[in-house]
Amino acid sequence: MTRGGGCTPRTVRYYEREGLLRATRSAGGHRLFAAAELERLNFVIALREAGWALEEIVEVLGTRDRAANDRDAVMRLDTLLQAHVERLEKKLEVLGQLRSDLRGTLQSLHVCQECTVEQDVVSCESCDRLPELPELPRGFRLTWRGRELGSPFDERRADGLDELDDESAAAGQ
Repeated sequence: MTRGGGCTPRTVRYYEREGLLRATRSAGGHRLFAAAELERLNFVIALREAGWALEEIVEVLGTRDRAANDRDAVMRLDTLLQAHVERLEKKLEVLGQLRSDLRGTLQSLHVCQECTVEQDVVSCESCDRLPELPELPRGFRLTWRGRELGSPFDERRADGLDELDDESAAAGQ
């Protein structure tokens, strides 16, 4: 089971204790899993890799067992899966944006790798081979050219309190 499932024996035992997998026992006491259980294990692993909590997986896979009847199970499962699909679509959008940004960062780094200018901080910060700082991919701006982003963290400005102070001062005049 663990060879075909891509997880450790400990994980399989844990999933069995949580009710996600069902095994029979051989005469020698070894766990025996049907082919459907391997498929179920692979599904659980995929859901975990997608960021699902174990409790969510247990809830979805056990919906029919806990429902009063099949109609209730269908309705509950529909609601659960709709919510998960929406969450997954949002995550895919974020991951797509992140992938695009990281690819752009890699392209910028390749420009840097080809640089023949004597390497020091000043030459990197005044490089004319790269776009202006605001046009660079976010990942490159924040990892490589982060020193150029400005002043130290200002908590009042970050919280928008400085704008409130300006508005209060203007209203008081």
